[in-house]
Amino acid sequence: MAEIKIEKKPPIWPWILLGLIILVLLYFFFFRTDDDVADTMDDDIEMTTPVESETVDDEAMMLSETADSKIRAYQTYIDDEANMGLEHKYSHSALTKLIDATQAVANTLNVDINADLGEARSKADHITKDTYDVDHADKIKAAGNSIVKALKTIQSQKFPDLNDSINELQEALNALAPGTKTLEQKTAMKNFYEQAEELLINMKKN
Repeated sequence: MAEIKIEKKPPIWPWILLGLIILVLLYFFFFRTDDDVADTMDDDIEMTTPVESETVDDEAMMLSETADSKIRAYQTYIDDEANMGLEHKYSHSALTKLIDATQAVANTLNVDINADLGEARSKADHITKDTYDVDHADKIKAAGNSIVKALKTIQSQKFPDLNDSINELQEALNALAPGTKTLEQKTAMKNFYEQAEELLINMKKN
């Protein structure tokens, strides 16, 4: 009688183990990749948040269209030599436009300088009271001091890097000689108006 050979089947457990290993590898590959992407997104958010805040701050410092218009009106007036006819009339208009520009800048930046500018406007109006008065320079300087004080307040609160500009403006005003006719110191007066113009432009560009 012939023997019947029974072939043994190979064990299944190595295949089961291999399958488990593959599943574990797939799990780590896909889930770890998702975590890395999430971490990268979190890092990007953390890095971009300060930049967005800085952008908002920069926009907050931009001057309004009204302020820009008032500054340009002042520039146009003092740069036009044809306006320098009667000195008292020219100075009154120049100071008034400078006050208007300064007020508009202060309104944009929420800086309270109403008291100083009210005093400056009152002193500027005195220039036209007597067209033949010999102390126009004194009145111009008095009005200018109130304007410079107001601009100094804006500069110290909002534009600390423009300290040199405000000092140059004060020096230009100090150069006006009291008791001397304005016709005899046109250059000094023109320099004061131009220094104020430069300061306002720097505030607009800052």
